[in-house]
Amino acid sequence: MFNKQAGFTLFTVLILTSMASIVVLSSLRETIVQERLSGNFQKKLNSRLLAEKGVFEQAKLLQQTINREGILAVDELINKTSDASGVGVIAADATFNASVSKNADGELEIASLGQRFEGDAQSNLVARFALQGAKGSSVFTNAMVGCKGVNLSGSGSIDSYDSSKGSYEETKSNDGDVSTIAGDSDVVLSGHSPIRGDVKATGVIYLNGSSPIIGNIHSNTGVYISPGSGLRVDGNVYTGGYYTHRGGTVSGVVRANGDAKMQWSTFITNNQGEALDIMYGGTGDFKDTYNNQQNGVHYSDSKFNVNPNVAPVTVADPSAPDYDPSNPDTNCDPLILPEKMVDILDEVTDYDTVSIGPTQQFKLNTQKGFFSQNGRQIIFPTFADIFLFDSNPQTKTSGSNSKESIFALDRLKMTSDGKMEVSGGDVILLVDGDFSMEGDTTLTIKKDSSLTVLITGKVSIGAGAKVITEQEGLTSSGHPSLSFYSTFNGINGVQFSGAANLYAAIYAPLTTVKLSGSGELFGSVRGSSITATGGSGAHYDASLLQVKNGTTPSSPARIVFLGWRYKTAETSEGESDASPAE
Repeated sequence: MFNKQAGFTLFTVLILTSMASIVVLSSLRETIVQERLSGNFQKKLNSRLLAEKGVFEQAKLLQQTINREGILAVDELINKTSDASGVGVIAADATFNASVSKNADGELEIASLGQRFEGDAQSNLVARFALQGAKGSSVFTNAMVGCKGVNLSGSGSIDSYDSSKGSYEETKSNDGDVSTIAGDSDVVLSGHSPIRGDVKATGVIYLNGSSPIIGNIHSNTGVYISPGSGLRVDGNVYTGGYYTHRGGTVSGVVRANGDAKMQWSTFITNNQGEALDIMYGGTGDFKDTYNNQQNGVHYSDSKFNVNPNVAPVTVADPSAPDYDPSNPDTNCDPLILPEKMVDILDEVTDYDTVSIGPTQQFKLNTQKGFFSQNGRQIIFPTFADIFLFDSNPQTKTSGSNSKESIFALDRLKMTSDGKMEVSGGDVILLVDGDFSMEGDTTLTIKKDSSLTVLITGKVSIGAGAKVITEQEGLTSSGHPSLSFYSTFNGINGVQFSGAANLYAAIYAPLTTVKLSGSGELFGSVRGSSITATGGSGAHYDASLLQVKNGTTPSSPARIVFLGWRYKTAETSEGESDASPAE
């Protein structure tokens, strides 16, 4: 009777064994799946790392090209590296392939394909880079540099844009910086001239007008904000001297090594949320007991009366041990223009005089200048070594020479409705005298051409005169479409009183630049001092930072990483499922 139970026990064991086997097989299958998933993930990760290495290698090639060739435009940089290999083989089954191009925004774009296990795992990586010019390599670094002072009393605004990326309306920004260089040189702002950029002065900054500064202000001597209401400084205030605030609002903080005075209805809003609204090293005088306080503590409290030790604005000091005469931030004339102008003048023996009067039209290219209407005069260029073209050779209509083709004039005068047209490349005028445009005159600079004027006398563009540059900014050769380099030493060496807008890069470190018309200046201006009245404003063209004109860079040109995005391998030509991940 008890022997009948043995068969049931065996059956039970078999059932339990089968169930255990099923569990083990299921676990084994899951383990295999997990191992395969891990393996695929590892392959994918390896391919992404290879794609990243491709980006790094291509970026290194770009930087090496910049270090070797100097500042280049994006297209030039791509062409210079087109023959360099972006292909790498780490092992037989680990490769990368990178290429560089320019995207729609004008940025450098490196596309890299990383492959592992003979293409079984692939990753595409696209990285975006900006080309950043060498700081200090161009003399056109700010909207306005008035070495010995800037006085703005008009109604025109000061701001910036970038002609290499689009029009003024498309690219305008707040980099319209204004500065002085010589010791104790002031910046005086009155009228209605808003500045969208930083203001630096080796002397005092006077805010006498009603318009705000959209940026930081930094003075060695003092800051004076006149009575008024509303926003006066949309940024921070730094001064190595006194701070006097008589009306309106500063949106940032105030740091003053000297005395601080604030009248009624004055505000420091400290939008950045720093620990202290104001710090001052001298005495404090704060009239507004309600507004001149932070978290219930009045600005007269000792916690605010602490010297912030504001670093000074750099002053031109040739006796300083680290003084660099070629640095445009520390020398008003980093090109040492008078000496170089003498060398150029010594190479020229004959000068022409050009006067363009009623109904006359004068055409000028790199081969000759001639009247195409109502005139017979023809002038031909001579050769001279123009240092401004050492880095960017002159583009000519035909032929080449180790020296530049220049037109040497002792005067260029346009009157009535006279017209002049510049075409055919980079035209250079050497004017050992004055350049003037009066009446309803017109100067037209055709696309892909530029006019560089080296002048010893005065430049005067009158109220009715018009200067038309068909291509603003830099030409393909890297020169501004219109530029003036003046060695005139005296007052009002450059005057612009036109009603029409003007694009120009103006370099006149020894004379006063006077902007008095209703037209606005696009480009950049550097003068001994600058005075702007009327409706004239200045819109700094950031593309002028790429100008190579013989100064020593204070920091090298480089490519700057902007962002990246991964994408899967392309399934067909021109088709992908890219997804940004910046």
